[in-house]
Amino acid sequence: MWWYNRWDMATIRSRYLSTTVRLPREIFEQAKIAIKRSEAASSFNDFVVQAIQEKVHKLTESQIDDAFAQMSDDPQYQRESVAMAGAFEESDWEALRSTEIAHERADGKARTSKTSSR
Repeated sequence: MWWYNRWDMATIRSRYLSTTVRLPREIFEQAKIAIKRSEAASSFNDFVVQAIQEKVHKLTESQIDDAFAQMSDDPQYQRESVAMAGAFEESDWEALRSTEIAHERADGKARTSKTSSR
């Protein structure tokens, strides 16, 4: 099984990249304390990876929010949105009505079953 271990290590090496990070000593110490006090990460490396993932996620969300904010000021987008809403207006009303009918039937069955059990 020596070949399995070699393949496994090669896979791990291809998925990960080692790098060096210079941190202010105070931040490093705070991170080590936070890791010891919580179960947020099992190691300093995991802690750093999680922190980077969170930051990338926030930046991505921020970029998406900015794009939506720009859309709200875009006259062409506004026209297209109104046109699209108009195109689906009838089907939206049909869907709403069918949902209301289903709820009315469900409510009627619930009342009927309660009444018949008395």
